[in-house]
Amino acid sequence: MMSRINSYLAPSSLVLLVYVALITFLPSVQFMPKYIIWFNDRQRLLELLLLSLVLLDGVFIGFNRAILIPVNHKLRKAFFLLLTLASISALLAQSPKHAVIEVSVFAALSYLALFVARLYHENKEVFTKRITYALWASILLYMVSFYTGYVTATIFKTPLHWPFPFTGFSNIRSFNQYQLWTLGLICLPLLTFEIKKNNRFCLHLALTCWWVLLFYSASRGVLIAWLAGMLLTAFIYRKLAWPFLRLQFINIATGYSSYYILFKIVPALHQSTLITGTIIRDTANDRIALWDKALILIRDFPLFGVGPMHYAWHNSTNGHPHNSLLQLAAEWGLPATLVMLAIIGYGISCWLKRFNVNKLQVQPKLDCNLAILLFFTLIANAAYSLVDGVIVSPISQVLMFTMIGLMIGQYTYGHFTITENKYRLRSIFAGFLFAAMVWSTLPEIVQGLSGNEKGFSMGYAAAGPRFWHETK
Repeated sequence: MMSRINSYLAPSSLVLLVYVALITFLPSVQFMPKYIIWFNDRQRLLELLLLSLVLLDGVFIGFNRAILIPVNHKLRKAFFLLLTLASISALLAQSPKHAVIEVSVFAALSYLALFVARLYHENKEVFTKRITYALWASILLYMVSFYTGYVTATIFKTPLHWPFPFTGFSNIRSFNQYQLWTLGLICLPLLTFEIKKNNRFCLHLALTCWWVLLFYSASRGVLIAWLAGMLLTAFIYRKLAWPFLRLQFINIATGYSSYYILFKIVPALHQSTLITGTIIRDTANDRIALWDKALILIRDFPLFGVGPMHYAWHNSTNGHPHNSLLQLAAEWGLPATLVMLAIIGYGISCWLKRFNVNKLQVQPKLDCNLAILLFFTLIANAAYSLVDGVIVSPISQVLMFTMIGLMIGQYTYGHFTITENKYRLRSIFAGFLFAAMVWSTLPEIVQGLSGNEKGFSMGYAAAGPRFWHETK
């Protein structure tokens, strides 16, 4: 059986290689100078490459016998209704072509989640380790860059202003999204894997250094979202969650202590200047203004919204309202938003029925800890999406659907099927999505790569990035 499954998945090897490489290198390795392509646009191009490969893989797999993750018939109907509402919203939008980009990308990201779930079914231990170590490699590469900048600034007494040493992101909050998506899963080796004592110490040290970056970036939203995730995880999983909660508390304490030493005491003793923000501030006027604009759009366009990705057409200062619910309601309409909430609520309900305390305590350590970490990650980032553009930036989107894919894989493990024809419609739809995504994005990709002064122009004048970075 496993040999047959492996033969079916062999064509996915290229997609898997690209997928793991992007997770590992995307935040820190700059394959083009920023004067050619800005950070956000590079990451978007690579996201589109990954999604294109996933969709093509979906076309190939759908027309060959393979592991196919079953989807509950209620969810299929809900997704069909959501797609119908999104299509109507896109057709009514000021620029339907740009609305199609948003719809096709999120639909393709759903295929990415199913792709991740399929790989989890192939060999859950190997794939879980592969993803975890890819995240760790990505984090270590990023921290090498950060702390090199710190040491250089300290020695030469050079002030550090953002984005240095935070490179690789067009906005520091995009880095915070990347960081929050990783905080849970990177704890899995310490909680589950057999690791030598010296290696465990190195992982603890690395986690401390990772928390230093969070305090340096001065994100109140991440800390509040982290706390929300911790509290709900503790409430749901109680004593089973304690090893993870204890590890988090230790790391946040050592992380803040190290941050204070590195960015307060050392600069004072060395008479150098290291610019850093503070999480102790009470200004939120920028968010409130963006939320007010979204509420006005919801009032004026309640049924189908102003169109996917069209908030920027009505706001000259920002491409999105920094709140996922308000963004979806303003752009996709209230009915589509309610359908999304129903899908999310149904998914969480199913998750808690299968992975509750009573059932997890008799599961293997890997399954138990993975379920808890994924639940924490989902809750924390859902909370953060209410104050930031978590559902907007390319790296955050890829990591979000990676975690969803892992959850689907763990939930459906042992319930897959091998079939020839049953899911051929899924394959046909993957081909349709690929064509829609190419049709809507290719002209702007060609324009951006040609060096046009407008860059990867979305056709609106918002200062804040949304799909592409702001125009030049």
